[in-house]
Amino acid sequence: MVCKLCGGKDPLQKSHIIPKSYLRGLKQGNGQLVSIVCDDESPPKKVNSDPKEKLLCRNCEQFISDNYEKYGTRLFKSSQGVKKARRYVELNGFKYTEYYLFLISILWRASVSTLTTFSNIELTERVEDALASCIRNKSIKINTSLKLDHFVRISVLRVIDTKCGVDDDVIQSAFLHLGVEAGKTPKEGLIYYFMINGFLICYHFGTETDLHTIRTKRLAGQLLNRSQIRIPKVEISDLKQVHDAFDNAYNKSKSHAIK
Repeated sequence: MVCKLCGGKDPLQKSHIIPKSYLRGLKQGNGQLVSIVCDDESPPKKVNSDPKEKLLCRNCEQFISDNYEKYGTRLFKSSQGVKKARRYVELNGFKYTEYYLFLISILWRASVSTLTTFSNIELTERVEDALASCIRNKSIKINTSLKLDHFVRISVLRVIDTKCGVDDDVIQSAFLHLGVEAGKTPKEGLIYYFMINGFLICYHFGTETDLHTIRTKRLAGQLLNRSQIRIPKVEISDLKQVHDAFDNAYNKSKSHAIK
């Protein structure tokens, strides 16, 4: 039993893949969540929805909690330094490296996990090692000229609905599980994503080889190393995966009794 992060052989803890405080906030005092699978057969059902397994030693568990999760899970819940406008949410005092690596730690844990819940998240061993190294070192630098965020760009969008009638409380209380899809073109590579607290988080793995393009390419809602960032608000109808998930949830809630 080797710790996935440090490689040590100390006893392993049952590690949460999705931060526990995220799930606790969604449950709002209840013991379970309603799980809806986007298919034609599975009915909605109540589940504990607390996936965890033995991945990390106690020191690494505490390391991730202290350096990333305490900041990352509170960021969008605090009103301090937040300005809400019609088209964006502005954050002041943003800690880029901490939040970027917090999100990377979630994707990394999902990839190294053996749970079937995360079987669709399959990074290569080389990528997993690179992510783990950055997490351990609290740095996004790969070498003197390249950084992890040159290759893994993370964008954050605030999902809203002014067209389809989905209440914002519903949007904020939904958790869209980690998924993956191919980009529209080969150069766009793969996109991993999940949604929590009304924010859609996307990891963009590109296939660019030109160094100038790697360093300068920008995406909508991409996190940047600045103390002030603006997160664009995007209509749910403009986000196919999110819209389809909410549409599926609505239809199933109408046709099935939740057990």
